[in-house]
Amino acid sequence: MPRSVLILAPSTDPHAAALDWALRRQGIIPLWTPSLPTGPDTGYAFRIDEEGERLSGKVAGGDRFGAIWNRRLEDPAPVCAEADRAFVTWEWKLFQRNLFGLEGTYGNALWVNRPEAAQRAENKLAQLHACRRLGLAFPETVVTNDAEQVDALRRKWGRIVFKSFLMHQWEHRESGRKYAVGVTLLDERSELPADAIAVCPGIYQRYIEKACDLRVTVIGEHFFAMSLRKTAGDAYVDWRPHSQDPGMRAEAVALPTAVEDKLRALMRELGLVFGCIDLAVDRQGEVYFLEVNQAGQFLFVEDMVPDHPVLQAITAMLASGRTDYDTAVPAAVTMEAFRASDAYAALKERVRGKTPDRRLFSLE
Repeated sequence: MPRSVLILAPSTDPHAAALDWALRRQGIIPLWTPSLPTGPDTGYAFRIDEEGERLSGKVAGGDRFGAIWNRRLEDPAPVCAEADRAFVTWEWKLFQRNLFGLEGTYGNALWVNRPEAAQRAENKLAQLHACRRLGLAFPETVVTNDAEQVDALRRKWGRIVFKSFLMHQWEHRESGRKYAVGVTLLDERSELPADAIAVCPGIYQRYIEKACDLRVTVIGEHFFAMSLRKTAGDAYVDWRPHSQDPGMRAEAVALPTAVEDKLRALMRELGLVFGCIDLAVDRQGEVYFLEVNQAGQFLFVEDMVPDHPVLQAITAMLASGRTDYDTAVPAAVTMEAFRASDAYAALKERVRGKTPDRRLFSLE
């Protein structure tokens, strides 16, 4: 009997729902929870002495789990009196952080990804620092809230892009119109209001005159790369808002060996076994690293390029608990089959009124 899988994600997460369904088809019943369960019947005990470390309780350690998927880990939600909530919440949060930060707690279970590595990899400056050390090309970058620095970068390259550290969306109270902070192209015609730029730091990068974008989904030792471009004309400044455009073309591609080797080195440097990497290819064929999202969306890749069986790949990795897994699984799984399942219907019911069907596997 294969060991189980621990999925750390809320019940509304579409990717977790797909993997829960896919693993069950392999005869593996995963434990799916957003955090350590905190009810009165949990009864956790972590014991450590000279002989070793042992965890007992609802999310037990030892050999129970072959893999732990840190999809969307949340802080525990304790059951307690309201007057005690602040203290008790922090105690549970720190207990979980301490527990999940130990390598021995879950024996040799494969973490996808370890919490401390995941947290470090969210640091975009750490990503670029690692790229510079490894010789992986990336656009010149300035992180600043100084308009003069932004203008200097723009004058040097002619066109630059602004990116925020996090995606931010808001809605106008009166009109209901929705706005979002995304990738913005700045050129000689763009205003650079010093007061607005000074409010908070932003990421400013040289704009690459792109032939296409590359999205690389790294699942253990396997790389799934696809190119994204317009069927005619220049590449998109940011392809994500155009994923549904009839003019977008997505194709499976093979990465240059030198680029793949450096990306493998980057994943090792960051301590990641899973990640979604964005690259830009200029008109001379030079490949530039943009970012890696250690918990990015990836199942849309299979919708766009059916030759990339990413659902089956991550199912195989979690089921085996190995990064050098065989992509074949006892019961083949596809996004098409998942969408025809009762599990997908149940997911849509859970998110009804919150997320449109077309955005269940949105891009990030």
